[in-house]
Parts: sequence; structure tokens; C-alpha cells
Amino acid sequence: MTHIDPTLMDILSTEERIPENPQINLTFNEILIKATFHNCYEVVKELVESEEFDKSILEDIGLMNIPFPLYYITMCYKKVMWTGFREEVLPFVKEQQKSIDLLLDLWKNQFGVDTEATIDYKKYEDYFYCLSDDETEEEVFMDPIELFLENGCRKIDLDLFEAVDKFQFSKVKELLQKGANPNANLAPINDNQDDYFNCLDRIGGECSYICACNIF
Repeated sequence: MTHIDPTLMDILSTEERIPENPQINLTFNEILIKATFHNCYEVVKELVESEEFDKSILEDIGLMNIPFPLYYITMCYKKVMWTGFREEVLPFVKEQQKSIDLLLDLWKNQFGVDTEATIDYKKYEDYFYCLSDDETEEEVFMDPIELFLENGCRKIDLDLFEAVDKFQFSKVKELLQKGANPNANLAPINDNQDDYFNCLDRIGGECSYICACNIF
């Protein structure tokens, strides 16, 4: 395993962020990617300031068939780890927010990264579930949209789910401003009255998939 300060390795080892199995030897880049994914600012800072650091990973972490910059991980966290959390988890969220801001400053000030740039998520649709813009409503919902409307769903809420499923950020914002409800139940056509599915479930399912599959 690449040598870094033992105290910082303890940070990564917390909650099994780095396996304790001595047979698992992580490369320098694997440690850096994991540290970035878990917002471990102190570890990332030490690694990028070490002699082993290769700047090429900034523009491609090397885990996909197309380039994915290391700093994109932090930029994505900036979008998702910011608002709308329950009060009981706010201490953890605030800690993460602080680390995210420190990492963004690191990428910007030390490496000249434009951390305000827009990520073209469509380029990476092979790595998460994302429908293309030209797919039909029926392909989105797997049933004729009339069934949803007949069972009480509002068209604007269905439009919101479709925009979420296609990662159309501007349209999502527009629909929310017009009154679309991200909590609207979009699973009323099933006989099971306990079924419930909405936009937030869709997004949460994507996060769970990425974490459960240990993509990073």
C-alpha cells in the first residue's frame, strides 16, 4: 500500500472506507480516489502534494471508457450535499459541506480548476441510469401515461419525473417553479396500496446503487 501518514490512514479506515484486510493493497491513485469520494480533505491534500502525485488523474480517474476528472466527484457532491436534509443528520451534513468547500478551493486555487463549470452528465450515462432526451413518455414510465392520469396523477408531476429521469436540470427547475410536486406518488396504478414512488425515490435509488456497487 502507498505510504501516507498513519493518522490520515485512520481517517480513511473509519467506517471501512479503506479495507483493513492486509491482502488488499491499494495503489496511490485508488487511495486518492477513495479519499476524494469520501471528502477526506486532509488525506487528499497530502496526496496531491506528494511526489507520487500524477496530475493526469485530475482529468481522468481511469475507471471509465471516457475521461472522468477527479474533481468532478467533489463538484457532484456540491450539488447533492447541500439542502433539504432532516435536522437529525445536519451535523454530519455540515461536516461534509465544510470538507467539500475545502476540496473545491484546493482544486481551484492549487490546480486552476473551474469548479463552477457545468458537467455534461449525458456523457456518463453508461455509468448511471439516465434516459436519453428522445425516449418517449411510455419508455420512461413503462406504461401508457394515460393510466397514470386516469388514476389521479397530475401531468406536471409526471413531466417532472420524466425530466429527472433524463437529467434535464433546467426543465426540472422550471417545473418545480410552476408547482410540480417531487413527493407526488406516481405508483397508483398498482393494486398494492402500499406502493409509493416519486422523484425523490428515483434519485435516492441512484445514490444507493452507486454506493452499494462500490463504484468508487
